[in-house]
Amino acid sequence: MDFTRQIRQIQRNGATATTLLRRHRLVACFGNRALLNFFLSGLTRPGQVAGAATTEEEGLALIKSQRPDILVVTDQLEKGCGIRLVERTKASCPEIRTLLLVGPLQRPAKLRAAVAAGCDGLCLESGMGLDAGTPALRAIRDGGTYIDRPLSELLRSRGAGQARGPVPDLSAREIEVIELVVAGLKNNQIAARLFISPETVKSHLTNLLNKLGARDRNHAGFLAVRLGLVDWPQEG
Repeated sequence: MDFTRQIRQIQRNGATATTLLRRHRLVACFGNRALLNFFLSGLTRPGQVAGAATTEEEGLALIKSQRPDILVVTDQLEKGCGIRLVERTKASCPEIRTLLLVGPLQRPAKLRAAVAAGCDGLCLESGMGLDAGTPALRAIRDGGTYIDRPLSELLRSRGAGQARGPVPDLSAREIEVIELVVAGLKNNQIAARLFISPETVKSHLTNLLNKLGARDRNHAGFLAVRLGLVDWPQEG
């Protein structure tokens, strides 16, 4: 594939990533060293990268010692598993935001496992330097969730192991709330947007967690998209 026409876009996206994450520290754990070098080369602000590794255990050690704001990890590592690293990160440091980069061989079961592990975002490796990279990083930075459209379609396909049984009935207000959760808004921001109290937002979220069988608000967002109840927000 001739990437000549996309060189400027890739360069702009690298600069944008540095700006987006200027106040955040991250750890990168990639199984592909060339991809890791490419990713790190776009982050030029001093102190922005707290550490980088290529194995699960090394990545976890960096998470525990550096306590970054964000973990960006590939599903395939030189040793270990990227999804398991996310799961272990969430168990020890649940406040850390996680973005999983998925390789070319996507499997529905793996994507479901990533959601269950607590991934805040799923993005194709091939799209990280192009269209998907900027919205993915912005959503993760802002406390929201993100998934590439191709991966979302795979999760929602009949063969992706979509939950059996009827899709839960959500009220119009509940749909508005979960759409704003997916967009990365916090409770007070949702309340201001919908002109309701933060307590009412919490009540709607409690109902949503129960109806969707979700463990937390981000998981509810993933499940709502997976069931086709809402769409992922588009960039711009």
